[in-house]
Amino acid sequence: MYERVIKSILLSVLVLASSYVFADAPIDDSTSARVELITAILTAIKITGFMIGLGVLIVSLYKMKLIGESGHKNGISVVYIGVLTSMFMMNTDAWFSVFTSTFFDSDEICYVIAQNKIDENCFRDEMSGVTGDLKERIKKQSSESAATAFVDNVKVIIGMFQIIGFTYFLVGANGLVQVANGSSRDGGYGKPIITMIAAALIVDIPHTAQMAINTLEQIGVNF
Repeated sequence: MYERVIKSILLSVLVLASSYVFADAPIDDSTSARVELITAILTAIKITGFMIGLGVLIVSLYKMKLIGESGHKNGISVVYIGVLTSMFMMNTDAWFSVFTSTFFDSDEICYVIAQNKIDENCFRDEMSGVTGDLKERIKKQSSESAATAFVDNVKVIIGMFQIIGFTYFLVGANGLVQVANGSSRDGGYGKPIITMIAAALIVDIPHTAQMAINTLEQIGVNF
């Protein structure tokens, strides 16, 4: 049930985001509308994820109570997985921060779009590494305002990818519960875990892109 809810949110994100991407409006107005939309959707997904995680925690603690009353240890692993998953869902920012500090040596995760505005300090160094050359080329060929608009549009796109990654992280976390309950068709924890890791890479897409560029440069592919 949870997976259907989360996937419905993802579909809504894609439909609404697409309507703004192709909106016939001035650049400044459309960018501002997209920023507000991304902020609203991300906030809604965070709240939804927290509430789902809280529900999973309550159910897991109730199952623990029943196991304690029965005196049987069967099903205790379901409780452990449920509690762990609820922690993932209720503390997504903390989990993402642990992930990015482990793999990319960065202090914490940040969101390019936050509080109805573009966070200029979020991924500043990484964004400069990824878009710096293109920005300079656009500035030379066009103008400073065009180059700034280009970077802003890139950040809006990253904000949309962060929403998608965040949503799929919740889908992956819910998959852990389904596997533990025996209601999953995957038959193991591998797919949910891979989904969560891939989702974290999408949320942390500037670091991911920079790592990909560095890897390509090391093998002789230059941009």
